[in-house]
Amino acid sequence: MLSEKELQIMRKNGEVHKSVFDAISKMLAPWVSAKQVDDLALKMCKDAGVLSAFTWVYGYKYTLQTSVNDVVVHGRPLKSIIFQDGDVVTIDFWVKDKKHGICTDAAFTTIIGDPDKYPKKKEFLRVWKKALEKWLQQAKAGNTVWDIGHAIDKYVSKHGYHIIRELTGHWVWKTLHEQPYIYNYGQPGTWTKLKAGMTLAIEPIVGYSSGQISDKWDWEIFVADGSIGCQFEHCILVTDGDPEIIV
Repeated sequence: MLSEKELQIMRKNGEVHKSVFDAISKMLAPWVSAKQVDDLALKMCKDAGVLSAFTWVYGYKYTLQTSVNDVVVHGRPLKSIIFQDGDVVTIDFWVKDKKHGICTDAAFTTIIGDPDKYPKKKEFLRVWKKALEKWLQQAKAGNTVWDIGHAIDKYVSKHGYHIIRELTGHWVWKTLHEQPYIYNYGQPGTWTKLKAGMTLAIEPIVGYSSGQISDKWDWEIFVADGSIGCQFEHCILVTDGDPEIIV
């Protein structure tokens, strides 16, 4: 559990996080490179006096993770990646304060250009965002990790999409991917019980036509059949009622 001081730091990080996401959302467009977006995020981190928690973890040297189309997570924001109309792009980002090392973790996925031109992709993202809402409804003290996962899996599967089971949410504090892990599937009423005061990253990660993954390159994890993947992630504080969404 975080102290009240640590929670205040996390909330402050959350405000920086939201500002970076707002700026990135306005920038994402055809012919913009992933590196340009990463450069903007790095500048905003420096201006705010915070770090990207990704930087230099396991040798990773970028501010964001930028995943395009069949790259479902861990995409590198390379200069060679130029966004095209209709691309499905996920931006994943950690903010870390310099003094105490408290983190926030969040992600969003969007369609480059006009989503109405791509109704199947638009519907995919709509279902996935609705799954996140159902997850949030279960994220309260007294429920379990698999209460959350079951709600997501049931909703996503009903619409013909596929949970990627190897990729999970997690507890958030000072390092990447702390336990307990927050699964996107499971048997209701089982696994870790949630307590008020827990800070979690909840992130349904979904494949369009497959739940299988491949990690054929250094960092990127792909949807194995080449279809699109998506991820949306909130950093939350568990309470006895509705969770507090920090970012």
